[in-house]
Amino acid sequence: MPISQENYMGVITADIVNSQSLCQSDYEQLLVQLKYYLSALRAEFSAEFHIFRGDSFQIALPKAKALFKQAIAVRLFFIQQGLDVKVSLAQGQIKLSQGGLATATGEALVKAGHGLDNIKHQRLVYNNTCNESFLLNIQFIDLLLSKLSRKQAQALLLYLQQDKPEHAQLAGQLSTSRANVTKLLNLANYTLIDAFITLSESYIFSKET
Repeated sequence: MPISQENYMGVITADIVNSQSLCQSDYEQLLVQLKYYLSALRAEFSAEFHIFRGDSFQIALPKAKALFKQAIAVRLFFIQQGLDVKVSLAQGQIKLSQGGLATATGEALVKAGHGLDNIKHQRLVYNNTCNESFLLNIQFIDLLLSKLSRKQAQALLLYLQQDKPEHAQLAGQLSTSRANVTKLLNLANYTLIDAFITLSESYIFSKET
């Protein structure tokens, strides 16, 4: 790996909500699951990640246009476990070094970090300049995600991770009926969330070019 390299990336900076309420064994198990989840992201998407302060973490995605899809997936990962996470997003140039994301620098990292420090009642914020209609869509999606049950989040996460599989396929993985999977996804407003992800990919791509 070169001493340093600069890339245009999408950044997710996140903080687990009320992690101090977990007992030590549950907290340690959560960290194990989180590291496994982030390692899978690195293997599949060449993402960089860094866990810090015990209950905070960063993800840098080489494919910046996937920023919102992966941010939504991160929230679903926690919601399915009865938890939630504050997520702050940005995209831009990042300079990576041999120390990985822990020692990286760049405007996107600064923006995402400041956004997390200043987050209030939201769970999903975007820190690049955007128009009012896109901002309103983000707020709407944030609200939808905050209302999901654990089972709805689990079904939606699998749906997004497997790129829109047949509901019958998900039924086998969730040990339930196809009809129940469809019900869970409909209650999760999966078509609206999927439409927003498509919108966000186009929006970020337009900022890259």
